[in-house]
Amino acid sequence: MNEVSTPPPMLPPPDGAPVRADDSAGPNRLFWRLVAVAVAVGALVAASALVPARTLARVIPGEAQIDNDLVAQKPGSARPTASRVSISIDGIDEPNGSILFTTVQLDTSVSVFDWLNAEVNDDIELRVRQEVLGDRSDADNRQRNLEMMRVSKDSAVIAALHHLEIAVFEETGLGIDTVRDDGPAQGSLVAGDVIIGVDGVTITGFTSLQEELAEKAPGEAGVITVENIDTLETRDVDFVWGDHPERPGDAYIGINIVPRQEELPLPFDVEIDSGKIGGPSAGLAFTLTILDLLTDGDLTGGLDVAVTGTISADGTVGPVGGSGQKAAAAREAGAAAFIVPLEMVPVAEPHAGDMPVIGVATLDEALAALATLGGATSDLEVIGY
Repeated sequence: MNEVSTPPPMLPPPDGAPVRADDSAGPNRLFWRLVAVAVAVGALVAASALVPARTLARVIPGEAQIDNDLVAQKPGSARPTASRVSISIDGIDEPNGSILFTTVQLDTSVSVFDWLNAEVNDDIELRVRQEVLGDRSDADNRQRNLEMMRVSKDSAVIAALHHLEIAVFEETGLGIDTVRDDGPAQGSLVAGDVIIGVDGVTITGFTSLQEELAEKAPGEAGVITVENIDTLETRDVDFVWGDHPERPGDAYIGINIVPRQEELPLPFDVEIDSGKIGGPSAGLAFTLTILDLLTDGDLTGGLDVAVTGTISADGTVGPVGGSGQKAAAAREAGAAAFIVPLEMVPVAEPHAGDMPVIGVATLDEALAALATLGGATSDLEVIGY
């Protein structure tokens, strides 16, 4: 009988000694485990880019921000405006520097990946959709923004030409907005009338009316000539001047008035191609670009200066949304400075890095800001006009 030898029993390794797996199977098994982990991670990342954050919110307890229907405001772009402005006048020199108009990318389909990205990137802001878009659909919002851009471009042209003292409108009377209940005009003048004369003297605007009223005294009789805003029919209204309640002794009519203005033909055409970009926030940038193209010298001193802000025909600069994301876009574009509406400075500065942020309330203040950067902004005159 042959003796059968048996292997000695396996003993546990001493404390701290590694347990060795079967050398023949180990490397292959480890490789496939790593492959499996990589595939799983890749699948999770890919899925996170597609899964809406609100879907994840259904399985995460609590009152996290992703419990709401969100939109993501992300940095957009900062691009030169000069190539978008066309002016039919000879002698225009392309400026050395650029006015950059800034945009925000609004993502209305926030994925889990977007949400995670916003947690680590301060330049991305998640906001509740209702706060940004209200009840408008994406299509309605695009249409609304395009309309606001159209109005903004018109205002930009008017503000620029007005600053250059080029007449854009002609005042042709004073429209009566409301008639005060306790004033002398009650019962004789009506809203919608346009005052075009006083005692035979033509009235075109506030100045001419004030000059005539300065010659009148309370209690005196006079005649106010008005024109119907719709039919253009005129009539004379017998009138007794009242006593001004805030300035006793001054003649008083008791109405609220607004100037009636008619557009004048421009001495040259100004066209702005905004493409598919919507919203009113490029107004100030377009105004400055028009001024830069129409006048000698560089408005920016040869620098690239980012700008955002609405513009009114009278040169008032108004607030805009997404100033933080626009500051980030301007910073990434290498802008020398970022001009923003005054109230938006605290919003923009945290995203600007070392780029100076300058707050302005009017077109004149924006030009003064460019002057501090070396821009030629004083005594602006149109080339060849």
